[in-house]
Amino acid sequence: MKIRNMVILFTVIIVGAYLAAITTINTSQINQVDITEINQVTKTIEQDWHAGDTKKSGTKGELAYQIALVTEETYQAVLFDAIKNHQTIIDLTKTAADGQQEMLGKIIFLTDGSEEATMKKNLTILITLTFGLVMIMVYLLLGRVHTSILKPFGVMKAFAKKIADGDLEFRLPMDRGNYFGAFTESFDLMREELRKARQGEYQANISKKELVAELSHDIKTPVATIKAICELLEIKLTQLPAGDLSGSTATTISESIEKITVIDAKADIIDALISNLFHATLEELEMLKVHVSEQLSTVIVSMFKEMDHFGKIRFKNELTECLIFCDPLRLSQVIDNIISNSYKYANTDIDIWFDLDKTDKNLTIKIKDYGAGVDPDECPLVCEKFFRGSGETVQNTPGSGLGLYLARQFMAAMGGSIGCYNEEGFTVELDIRVV
Repeated sequence: MKIRNMVILFTVIIVGAYLAAITTINTSQINQVDITEINQVTKTIEQDWHAGDTKKSGTKGELAYQIALVTEETYQAVLFDAIKNHQTIIDLTKTAADGQQEMLGKIIFLTDGSEEATMKKNLTILITLTFGLVMIMVYLLLGRVHTSILKPFGVMKAFAKKIADGDLEFRLPMDRGNYFGAFTESFDLMREELRKARQGEYQANISKKELVAELSHDIKTPVATIKAICELLEIKLTQLPAGDLSGSTATTISESIEKITVIDAKADIIDALISNLFHATLEELEMLKVHVSEQLSTVIVSMFKEMDHFGKIRFKNELTECLIFCDPLRLSQVIDNIISNSYKYANTDIDIWFDLDKTDKNLTIKIKDYGAGVDPDECPLVCEKFFRGSGETVQNTPGSGLGLYLARQFMAAMGGSIGCYNEEGFTVELDIRVV
């Protein structure tokens, strides 16, 4: 019920109770008697008195009476009590010989005062009902105010606190029946827009960080290639026979070696900066995105050939053509990390085996170098985040400890796996799903 309707009902009830009270008071009479009947009874008593019937009390019809004679000592007291009790009093007279009326006393018609008590009782009931209705209406009005105004404000207060605390998933209860239905709906729409804006901002930040991480990691591959070519050129130029070279040629070679050394040093600086950027960005990301699709298995051979900077990669068997599930970019990064580790820590030939299991629909790639391997106790940890071995070669070689960690994450996202162990060197096995 609307508050306006409650106020109208409240006013109608109060006015009705007021009119009922006025009507009751005006229509209520104390000791209501029939005047005609009293006159007839009075004449009868006077006639009986003159006939010698001097009874001082009795009943005529439905009226009880009492006679108080002026000659009695209690006359004034009886008369006063009759007046006090609002009883009807009529003169008792007789006609003298000279025709004059002589008053003998008073005829008092007795009443028990029930009329007055009844009227008081009725007024008490009426007043009680009136105040009771007033109290009920006040309580109903206050309850309605609490439900329609105060309670919604309390909900709005809790809602505002949730929003201030950053909880944009808290939905504001809707009640179109109260006065703040449209108001609360607007606030909930505001919350929804804020939530969408925050999600958009979060996704944009994640996308930016992923882009930075992807670019940082992808840039490391050409930088590693530059470093590898610099090392290869420096080795070849250094190994040229000094006796077969003229003076100008030797000078040119010496200058070339110096420039190659500068390029290699700058590549080291770029690699360190990129590693720092990648490290800082990756700490804020749980995982880089992986987009799996069906690819020809021959793409794997191309990835290995692109990493064969020093001619040390040897394929021990042919790869059977098939369709595999992978993300070419991520799989390339996995292979890049494994081959780069072999270059850095082993610097030996790298053998590759392919094993296609058509029954289990699995392609296993075994990558093996012939270096010192890793400590057997540390082998289970090589794919952990930021882990680097304790060996002297590892400690003296720059790295972030993220290569194999990312490789494991990428392989898991593509539905495959990676395993590392020592077997006359360090061996990595990649399991890739086959379509």
